[in-house]
Amino acid sequence: MKPSSAVGGPKFRREAPELRRDELIAATLACLKKHGHDGVSVRRISAEAGVSMGLITHHFSGIDALLAEAYEALAMRLLTQNSEHAFAAGADPYERLHRYFTGSFTPEAIDPAVFRIWLVFWSLVPHSKTMRAVRERTYGRARATLERLLAGLPNAQGLRVEAAAIGLSALMDGLWVELSLNPRSFDAATAVALCDDWVQALASGSLRGLRVQSPVTARRHARIVAP
Repeated sequence: MKPSSAVGGPKFRREAPELRRDELIAATLACLKKHGHDGVSVRRISAEAGVSMGLITHHFSGIDALLAEAYEALAMRLLTQNSEHAFAAGADPYERLHRYFTGSFTPEAIDPAVFRIWLVFWSLVPHSKTMRAVRERTYGRARATLERLLAGLPNAQGLRVEAAAIGLSALMDGLWVELSLNPRSFDAATAVALCDDWVQALASGSLRGLRVQSPVTARRHARIVAP
């Protein structure tokens, strides 16, 4: 329990600005995890952090700025952890992707309470330029990581890496949402296996639309698929 004053209010503690900001971000994520949209409250967040409400506007321009930094902090923390695990030494290209999938479906990642945090952030994106910028930045980093992983496949030459990363990201997001909403529908191991199978299909050339085609091959394929 955080220390409080004799009258029950928050007790002032002098701390470095960076540490205080980190504490407020952590308190914001905790409030959203516990209360969902109701956690978007200066009063709740300051109480969670054990500080006065005025301290939030001292370190951030307002609640919107704090929410944006919390969004970016959560997204980048998970992405960094997952990327470091995927690119650890001693893994071939397929193992790196498998590690990335495994990290994407950990108990923390598919925790329904954590999913509530994402729902709050996503609901704010259409209404906030700052939140949209965070979403584009963090999604861009995640997609770039997938592009790097896919580009390492042995037969990546001729692969439309950007399009493949979009497709794989969509598959992972769909599985993640379903697992977060209904953990009984399937398990994390199944989600990882489906992603592994997608990569194998891509590598084998089965996903033809994700391969760069010569004009001759493109015309031949068009004749094949034409009704």
